[in-house]
Amino acid sequence: MRLLRAGLLALVVLACRDKGQGAGDSSRGSLPPVTASVPGGNPNWDVDAGPVMLVSMGNSADSAAVILPDVSDSTIGSVQGTAAPIRGLVFDLFGRAGKFDGSKAVAAIRSDSTHDCYAWPLAGLRGANPGWRVGLTSGHAQAIKLDSIEALTSVDSASLAASLARTAATLPIASDPTFTGLPFRVRSAYTFRLDSVEVVIADVVRSVNEEANPRIEHLFIIGERPAGTTGKYTPAYYSRMAGAEETTPTSEVLAAVRIESSRTPAIVVNIENDDGQQLGLIERAAPGQWRSVWRSAYTDC
Repeated sequence: MRLLRAGLLALVVLACRDKGQGAGDSSRGSLPPVTASVPGGNPNWDVDAGPVMLVSMGNSADSAAVILPDVSDSTIGSVQGTAAPIRGLVFDLFGRAGKFDGSKAVAAIRSDSTHDCYAWPLAGLRGANPGWRVGLTSGHAQAIKLDSIEALTSVDSASLAASLARTAATLPIASDPTFTGLPFRVRSAYTFRLDSVEVVIADVVRSVNEEANPRIEHLFIIGERPAGTTGKYTPAYYSRMAGAEETTPTSEVLAAVRIESSRTPAIVVNIENDDGQQLGLIERAAPGQWRSVWRSAYTDC
């Protein structure tokens, strides 16, 4: 009897142990795997443009933000307080006026992670000339010089503005009674020659100047027409942003380049909001056709 009771007790203990282990395994198995909550990358960056991109901080020619193309809005938090992986890289510097003299080596700077906002890692450059806006790893791009409407004669400037107004008026945008009948105004415009084609990049606006509720419409347009001709540009790309004047995003052209290996023309833009900004890359896919291929993560520091 004693042996029988001892055997029964051992069976109960083993059964309880197995039940406990089974419950533990089931509990762990029901939890989502760690990789399931890890966000994906940021696709569509043109790898021919190099692994990273620099953007001037503006207040100093020797400081830059290091744009990591694969980082998305979901993963921007993972690079806060880190040093950019740029050791040994040399960059060519570009602006709207073209390429700046010389290539620059950069050194990573660990960014401050104490702010309650998102920012890119930082880098320092030695001897960089003021005016550069974008940096790409050396040998990956050639400069395209942009001519500003502000540098044209008054006659040519007026002609370009009139042509852009006609182009804007023909865009197939949704009707908005807020801006119907209001005149178009050219906020900024840049032209450049591409083989036998003249390309224009412009921000054309219409505004409602009500003191209590000023509103604005931005039409960011890339147009093409045969070189040496006059008249309306044929729209090759456009985007529309409208809303309150203080909060509506605006697109600023930083530089235009030709990607070295594919010879693809590309425009780097900064899309600026009232509390942050985002970088974008627009490439020429075919004659008369440009497309937005990539946008960076949004930063608000």
